Amino acid sequence: MRPALRKALRLGAKAIRRADQMVPHTLPHMSPAQAAQVVNVSRWAIMRAINNYKLKAIRDNQNHWRIAPDDLEAWCAHSVRIAQAAHPNASPELREKLTAETARADAAERARDQAENDRDRWRGMAEKLAETPRRRWWWR
Repeated sequence: MRPALRKALRLGAKAIRRADQMVPHTLPHMSPAQAAQVVNVSRWAIMRAINNYKLKAIRDNQNHWRIAPDDLEAWCAHSVRIAQAAHPNASPELREKLTAETARADAAERARDQAENDRDRWRGMAEKLAETPRRRWWWR
């Protein structure tokens, strides 16, 4: 088992013991929300696994799901993927190209915004000039 998962499960079990005030001789169980926090997945992923019988869980007297840490660990070992960097070996040249392209895209966006502002200002001026002046009673 991964050390981080082992620590999270241990901390999660301690938190559950404190929250539920469990007796020491009972095994600590987690709710689907607590289990999801421990393994860093959504609660719905936990519920799907329970409904598909991939994750063992029991219902208590209050009709709440309870998951044993060992069952969560077993499910997590073969179901949960650890996120890895998309490009772990990114070279400095690629990073420089990326920053240059990002700067170029930002400059193009600023130029586009400025052109749109100028267009709107010129449009306003043209509409104002195109309006026929309101004639006064003395104007003939």
